[in-house]
Amino acid sequence: MGKKKPTPEEDLIIPPQDNRICGVICVCQLTFVLSTVAIVYLTVAIYMPSSRAFKSGIDETPVMCTTTRALNQDACEWGSCGEWCLSKTSGACIQIYVHLRMNGSSLLFTNCTNSANKTCYGIDQENAKKARCIADECKNLTGTFNCSDGMCINITDAFECVFKNTDPPLKCSGRRGKITCIDITGLFSCNRGTCRKIRTPYNCDRRCVDIPTRNKNMILLSGDKVYLSQCSSAIDLETKQEVWNEAEDKVIMSSCYNIQNTSLGIEAIDCVNGSVLEKTELTDLTNFTYLSYLHYAVSKPIKVIAPQEQDLTMSNESRLMINLEGCVNTLQDECKEFLKEFGKDGTDHNARARFPCYYSKSKMQQVVARFNLETTYKQFIVGFFVPTILFAVSCVTLIFCQRTIQVGDDAKMRFMGCGNKNPVVANGGAKNQDKANSGDGGGGETPLWLSEIHHAFLSCKKIVQFINRLENDTLDWTMRSLNDIRGSSSTLSGAPSLTMSKPSLNNSKASLTHSRQSITDSNREGRPPTREELIAEFLDKAKFYTSLCLGTTAILSVFAFLFLIPFVVDPAISTIVADYDPIPVTCVVTDHVYAEGMRNCTWSSCREGCTTAAIRCHQLLVNYTKIAFHEWHKHPRDLDSIEWDVMDTKFLVNTEGCGYPPRVNCSEFAKQYGYSHVGEPFPCYYSRAYPEIVVARYSWDDNLKHLILSLIIPNVLFAVSIGVLSYWYCPCCDKACHKSPRVYAEKYPTKENKLLCRSDDEEDELDY
Repeated sequence: MGKKKPTPEEDLIIPPQDNRICGVICVCQLTFVLSTVAIVYLTVAIYMPSSRAFKSGIDETPVMCTTTRALNQDACEWGSCGEWCLSKTSGACIQIYVHLRMNGSSLLFTNCTNSANKTCYGIDQENAKKARCIADECKNLTGTFNCSDGMCINITDAFECVFKNTDPPLKCSGRRGKITCIDITGLFSCNRGTCRKIRTPYNCDRRCVDIPTRNKNMILLSGDKVYLSQCSSAIDLETKQEVWNEAEDKVIMSSCYNIQNTSLGIEAIDCVNGSVLEKTELTDLTNFTYLSYLHYAVSKPIKVIAPQEQDLTMSNESRLMINLEGCVNTLQDECKEFLKEFGKDGTDHNARARFPCYYSKSKMQQVVARFNLETTYKQFIVGFFVPTILFAVSCVTLIFCQRTIQVGDDAKMRFMGCGNKNPVVANGGAKNQDKANSGDGGGGETPLWLSEIHHAFLSCKKIVQFINRLENDTLDWTMRSLNDIRGSSSTLSGAPSLTMSKPSLNNSKASLTHSRQSITDSNREGRPPTREELIAEFLDKAKFYTSLCLGTTAILSVFAFLFLIPFVVDPAISTIVADYDPIPVTCVVTDHVYAEGMRNCTWSSCREGCTTAAIRCHQLLVNYTKIAFHEWHKHPRDLDSIEWDVMDTKFLVNTEGCGYPPRVNCSEFAKQYGYSHVGEPFPCYYSRAYPEIVVARYSWDDNLKHLILSLIIPNVLFAVSIGVLSYWYCPCCDKACHKSPRVYAEKYPTKENKLLCRSDDEEDELDY
């Protein structure tokens, strides 16, 4: 069997050019939309911050900052850190003020032996046990307590406070004790519930004892740590000069930011308040308080060793921001970590935060903790040029397609040269179609002068075609009239004559068909479009707009799915993993704490907004038993006799512990379960996988419904849109869906019809 002759390209229903053009337009539209969205988003995320960074005048060389104050504000004009830049100016915030100074000296201690270090831990504010006066927990306080808004922490074991004056005593025990001490704030000395506020001046030093100072001639303080060693000399790394030698027989002391043990010796970075101390002032063992006293009160300052801190000061109080915007967009609790590291202001009697920062000489009242012009420049270059180039290329390509592509009479797109604005598309036969697809009307590069001659020739043919159409219309009217007469005259005697005229009518109809075919074989541009051509053009436009809608749907479904992942999918999966008991059990709130400040709100039972840090929070602890609440409701029991399965565990409004109004209202949540309702049984749901997790709201059906809808709807829309677009415009998909890769456009005249038409034309010429 011989090889099948391939069908000519001009005989295909969809020329290869059509699929390629549609694919290019679809890709360019997708790129255009995505690049536009990226430019709008990056304007806020990169362009504007980068512009501010370039114009800020901030020096890339870091200086040193020390935190002086960390304040919680309800109405914020500025904030040190916001979790989301779109909401950074709304609601409460944390404001950190710092002391700004130049860098100190960098010292290298050589030939060091007998080294030791000691860490003096203070009070862990997050994990320390707190006494709440409103819950009548202050009635037996004894010792030294640091209180804030009626919440007191015992610091007796960690600090030794020396004071002289106190305020009148407050009785936190008795019937009105919890009302009297409901909002006490400050440092208190208590004895069996009777507390006196310690008035300034007072001095509280950490109880850090047994620091070995025997045979040590170098003592460095770094925050809560003490480094001691026996060294031979100290060299300034900047000037390479020796600033101290063991031959002086004195102890060198300084306060440094960072201390490292290197191969060259002990390297100390950013040292200030350099001094020397007589060895006779030290014993074999000492404590942190006495060392601090010796450093600041007894030792002799030596500026050559390390400059004094007051001589380096540039600003006593400056605003600290995490960056120039004062916010981040990662939603990974960066601000909580930032506050934990940089918010140590010494109010808890621990060491203050000390860290590198960046400033502008023209605006020293504001400093930033993160600044890197090189990284900013790289982000700006990538964020600006990539979407801009994609936008420009896609836009120019679409404009080029609009100017150079035309839809022919067969409703197919073809590329044309700039000289031919009215492409000719033939449908009659291969001969004319070859011209239409490969030359004048099919996208070939036609010269301008040849196009004008062609248009003039077409104009001359309009008169002849009009006469032919008039003749065809007359024949059509005659045929319809005769058919009407034949259908209504079955009882007339003239019926045989009508029957006899049927062959002549058929011949007339055949002549009309040949005439129409001859007109169709000629170029169609000189006559109005037919009904079939109008339908094809309408379907082509409908396909174009449908494709545009499907492309937009695919893009929006991707963005919707990405948005639903953190807000719906992840919480739903976490809920499924937790495996909550669908039958509510019995819970009792044992403790309700209302706290303010990010330092105190390390967790919250309810948060309005899952992207913002909690400045004010309600913390509820509960006991629960696995007795179903409906059974408890039928047969109430004594709470004191119940054996609780889990005690004093965190109680959350839902799995995430947060939500958005009106579904989640933390004030109503606190009123419903806390305050006067503490100790009242209520239904709750516990996790069988993590028994320490208890929530107030849970529904397996709703959770599963939200998960399925959030997974199915955007993905199905995306799959359907991409599938339809691929079926329409992907050549591979089109070939896979048809048995034959080539489909003929229409049935062309047979050889007999062509001969018949040719003989009719010859007869017409003879008659003429």
